Amino acid sequence: MNIRHAPFAAIVLAIGLIFGDAARAQSPSPQAPNNPTTAPALQQPTEPPSVATTQPQAENAPPPAPQAPVISAQPSSPPAAPPATVHPVSPPMMAPAATTIPGVGPETSATLPTVVVTSDLNQARNQIFSSIGADSYTINAQQIQSIPEGTNAPFQQVLLRMPSVVADSFGQEHVRGEHANLTYDINGVLLPEAINTFGQELDSRVIQSVTLIDGSLPAEYGLHTAGIIDVTTKSGSTMPYNEVSLYGGGYNTFEPSVQLGGVSGKFDYYFMGDYKHDDVGIENPTPSYRPTHDDTNQERGFLYLSYHIDDTSRVSLLANGSYQDFQLPNTPGVSPAFALASVPVANSILDNANQNEQDYYGVISYQKSADDLNLQASYFSRFGQIHFVPDIPNDLIFQGVASDVLNGTTTNGFQFDASYNLSKDHTLRFGGIAEYEAENLDTANSVFPVDSTGAQTSAVPFVITDESGNEALTTSVYVQDEWKLTDKLILNYGARFDDYDANFDKENQFSPRVNLVWKADNLTTLHGGYSRYFVPPPPQNTPPATINKFVGTTNAPQVFTDTPPLVEHSDYFDVGVSRQLAKGWKVDGDAFYKFSRNLIDEGQFGTPVIFSPFNYSVGHVNGAEISSTYDQNGFSAFGNFAWVNTEATGVASQQYLFAADELAWIDSHNVKLDHESQYTASAGVSYSWRNDRVYVDMLYGSGLRSGFANLDIEPQYYPVNIGWEHVFRPGGMDRGMVRLRVDVLNLFDESYQLRSGTGIGVSAPQYGLRRAIEMGLAYDF
Repeated sequence: MNIRHAPFAAIVLAIGLIFGDAARAQSPSPQAPNNPTTAPALQQPTEPPSVATTQPQAENAPPPAPQAPVISAQPSSPPAAPPATVHPVSPPMMAPAATTIPGVGPETSATLPTVVVTSDLNQARNQIFSSIGADSYTINAQQIQSIPEGTNAPFQQVLLRMPSVVADSFGQEHVRGEHANLTYDINGVLLPEAINTFGQELDSRVIQSVTLIDGSLPAEYGLHTAGIIDVTTKSGSTMPYNEVSLYGGGYNTFEPSVQLGGVSGKFDYYFMGDYKHDDVGIENPTPSYRPTHDDTNQERGFLYLSYHIDDTSRVSLLANGSYQDFQLPNTPGVSPAFALASVPVANSILDNANQNEQDYYGVISYQKSADDLNLQASYFSRFGQIHFVPDIPNDLIFQGVASDVLNGTTTNGFQFDASYNLSKDHTLRFGGIAEYEAENLDTANSVFPVDSTGAQTSAVPFVITDESGNEALTTSVYVQDEWKLTDKLILNYGARFDDYDANFDKENQFSPRVNLVWKADNLTTLHGGYSRYFVPPPPQNTPPATINKFVGTTNAPQVFTDTPPLVEHSDYFDVGVSRQLAKGWKVDGDAFYKFSRNLIDEGQFGTPVIFSPFNYSVGHVNGAEISSTYDQNGFSAFGNFAWVNTEATGVASQQYLFAADELAWIDSHNVKLDHESQYTASAGVSYSWRNDRVYVDMLYGSGLRSGFANLDIEPQYYPVNIGWEHVFRPGGMDRGMVRLRVDVLNLFDESYQLRSGTGIGVSAPQYGLRRAIEMGLAYDF
């Protein structure tokens, strides 16, 4: 463990121990989390809650049987505001109902005004951000506890339990056969795309619920449209207790964290701090159990503040920061490719390349709900940076180039969204977003000179420096109408206009959207839709002047064509059905097709783990998925299966990234996208009772593409995970409880390869994590 980072871990624990009592003293009674997803008007009927689960509980009365985790999947439909007197049911293994104060029985329960205000405003925000006709899949904070590592899991692992989400290396995930192209929506604010790769800055601990929205999206969602990762964060009003935890085990994992939250009058606050160290920061490039030179130290902090101006308005501040160091793992036995003066012998296992990733963002929002009008206005700012530091001697000997790379982006923007109830049959939604992004890339490249045949002519390297930058202004406006044609049929139609103005490309598009939702009977809902999409590229363009600097060196490309990245234009079709088969058992099916011009993809084309965008001239993506959930009497199960097919032809931009023979092949053949996994599945079962939870969980992938022009396929994989959690309740009370969990990752120690180091835009092999046993303790106070 790096000693430099030890003080942060101590601070995280100290905050919880020193300020926990003060934070609790300012907080009202423990409250159940607000459900961020309101009941859809066309959703299948559910069983009415029992009296035992809706009434406040006495201090020592046993809580309702904990609900085992369920991943909900359904076509989104219009939300209906619940009655004001209905309060959320207490989540499993957490606090009593929101209206109960510890030590006070039902006859003296107290309703707190701030709770009602918070709930009403959250419901109003859901009215603004409707996704009628799209597909949505939700996991809440309690369901996260029944995936491997629970809230200690990287955010990628949460998303992989949703349909059509494919695992890739460096913490990446792909949705419905697309690379990246995801929008992260945090409390209703669309954050600009980050440049980080394997350092995921969002911590699973801060999630109250996360919903993947994909398919044919309504007009309010644009720009990055493969999926909307809609995150509702925890707040003081949804935190039942403060918490300090320690998690660790295999691969020298050490992860302390603290969560503090509460409500004081009109002020609501929540803080999370986390530190992590382990020996597998990036996937192992070999099938061995433990990689060499792969330590990581990661620090994250999250803050949410909210002030209720009155019962109909609030202002909130959201801030998040992450600082993460990674060693790049080494591959033994690599043969030297170049000669370096004064270094006659080199060993690839001793390479010492490192990468630092930082990401910071802040959002300030004002929300107002008055009669038929709901609105939210936000200003956001984000800074991200990646710094790759090479091992100059070894990188020169094995690769012929050693590049010190500093890549950063700064984004500032404003977003406005509103809904207005025109009548009982029409709800109008409208808004827009404007953001300005500046990117800089500074490099210092040590290279060797070569002759016209590419042969090295000197063992003495020299340095080529380059400083470049790009900027882009993106603006969008939209309007849509939710029209209730009948009690069983709803049409959601609208359009948006997007404009992208970068120093290397200027394009715009008018994009119509239409979705239809039909409730065929009390158990069956069907939906279908069409959307036109406009997807701008990341502002990462390498100008020809930079490429020409490397003529006659070991870093010269085979092709010098350099068309700037282009906006992707596409047409998207989606149809689906949802059916309640029996009590607690639900099945969803969906099919989709996308046709793209200038389809955007990204690849790692060098040693630094920095992805470069490029366009295919034409692309096709189609597929189907089915998901099922079951939840009854403490037993829960979920299963997802997806099939996807991708094709692309021609490289329309950044051609210099490709070898000449591969570029010629792509221009004349349909090729698979490197992130295609033709078949993907996830499944899990769990059982919960008062003080215990057990689960079994697995993922399946048929293999990503590999080889020349992606003609080959990686082997399939299916790691299985198991876990157990037990709650100790001193004195039979919830407050002061201690949660012990044990997770066994990759139970059967399957050795599986995610990447072979071949394929379009793939530069290094990566293997999945071998067996690991992790344990954690969490104290709620």
